[in-house]
Amino acid sequence: MKQHNSPWGTPDQDLLDRLEHALVAGRLDRRGFLRAATAAGLAASSLNVLADELDAIRANQSERAKKLQRAYDYIVVGTGSAGSALVGRLAVAKPNASILVLEAGDWDTAPSVMDPGVWFTNLGTERDWKDVAIASTSTNNRAIPEHMGRVVGGGSSINATIWARPFKADLEHWASESGDAAWGYGHGLSIFRRVESWQGKPDARYRGQGGPVWCQPAANPHPIAPAMLEACRSMGLPVFDDQNGAREEASSGFALMNQIIREGRRQSIARSYLYPVLSRKNVTLLVNTHVDRLTFSGNRATGVEIGSASGPRRIQAKAEVILCSGGINTPKLLMLSGIGDRAQLQAQGIKTLVHAPEVGKNFQDHLLHGGCIWEPKEHIPHRNSAANAAGFVKSQASLASPDVNLVQIELPYASDVVGKRYSPPNTSWALCAGLVAPKSRGEIRLKSANPADRPIVDARFLSHPDDVKALAHGIELAREIGNSAAMSAFVKREVAPAQKLTGPDMENFVRDGATTYFHQSGTCRMGKDGQAVVDAKLRVNGVKHLRIADSSIMPRIASVATMATCVLIGERMAEILTSRT
Repeated sequence: MKQHNSPWGTPDQDLLDRLEHALVAGRLDRRGFLRAATAAGLAASSLNVLADELDAIRANQSERAKKLQRAYDYIVVGTGSAGSALVGRLAVAKPNASILVLEAGDWDTAPSVMDPGVWFTNLGTERDWKDVAIASTSTNNRAIPEHMGRVVGGGSSINATIWARPFKADLEHWASESGDAAWGYGHGLSIFRRVESWQGKPDARYRGQGGPVWCQPAANPHPIAPAMLEACRSMGLPVFDDQNGAREEASSGFALMNQIIREGRRQSIARSYLYPVLSRKNVTLLVNTHVDRLTFSGNRATGVEIGSASGPRRIQAKAEVILCSGGINTPKLLMLSGIGDRAQLQAQGIKTLVHAPEVGKNFQDHLLHGGCIWEPKEHIPHRNSAANAAGFVKSQASLASPDVNLVQIELPYASDVVGKRYSPPNTSWALCAGLVAPKSRGEIRLKSANPADRPIVDARFLSHPDDVKALAHGIELAREIGNSAAMSAFVKREVAPAQKLTGPDMENFVRDGATTYFHQSGTCRMGKDGQAVVDAKLRVNGVKHLRIADSSIMPRIASVATMATCVLIGERMAEILTSRT
């Protein structure tokens, strides 16, 4: 992403973030926290509550880390959206079961995490795994960053805060592929109603109001966002009052975003699910802890091997090991542990435990095209997470669900090539076409048998010709919306592409502008066939007591931002482990 100057929130908020981080990390005690906060003039009403929470978390987890047990009932690897949801539910449902949660990154209290307006400043930092999809001819020989959260909360701590639920067609496809109706839309909808603390207009059929996930319509959006919706309406495109709900059963539709922003601060999935159980006696969270490989006795998963200052250390799992490490790290960990394609494992000197050729295959991600940009008549300061209106369309009427997503971004979002070619002013805004039902498939491969080495991400973006056509359709529609009468108050000139493109010119513009939403998925596919990596109960085929609950299990990537779908996966894993369905 092109970097832009962005506000860092209010000084009070920044200070509070820093004090929280110091308290959780143990650099500041409770008394020091309260003294520093009140001396700075911060509101005193909630400081004691906040101090109680963070003090309990720090004390509990610090003590547990010092007295790490040799074995736990459950070991959960990863604190992203799925992992946090799973642990939050499992800790309450099984209060007598010990749960060890392992996170490679640090706590999530950095100011750039808590302030959703600067979410993109986390990309490329220590809170990011910094993976890059290798260059390919299908992206005009461009290597494309594949950012992924390395911090408590995973992607939900560094993403654009968008809460978008999957289309009915997405979940019905999963139910068919898995052979289990519980993965279908009907049950999925009941889970979302249970999960949500919806702050918009009540809707008993589609929305929930008593759950852990705070989600709200984009608060006080800049007028450019409703103007985009008016432009869509004038063109005959459906516009909904709510981004979720009825839209899930429709063939297309536009609306203001739903966001996990609460009183101007990010309410990540970790804050929603994981934090509330971290003071419980049965939960231990280790941050800055890298899992190098899994351990086995025969074909039974027995635990994990983690890196430590004194060398590798093994911790046992008496019941289950559950991988929630995401679409890149989960297949990597399986392959390092001997579960994968035999030929690839042998090439790295790894003994094969289970020949599972599809581990790492079926890689999918959503493409976000950075290329349709306008200069406004006057500067548009971005609000919330800089993306407040969006919608979905089909590039072909015959499709079961939309394959194109249009996102209005209050920044000059551009790929490296497009940014250099057109040099958009810093005040510019973008209307980006996204490919959300790609037909291209890539793979994850090991670079070596060294756990410290990042894997090879061979994404093969736009290798299927239909993907190029779909993005081209989205670009044309984006230009039509952006240049409409309803948007004219916010347009001085169209910066890029500034003209209608056809043939090879359009194809090159598609390939040159391709970036991603960072929604890595599909690399440990769920299915009822023998080649699937996991079954409907998320058990890894060929071994016992090992499951996967993250975006890697998606047979086909959901056609929306994947955070809410990953929460659904974590909730389903908790249901399965507690035998609710």
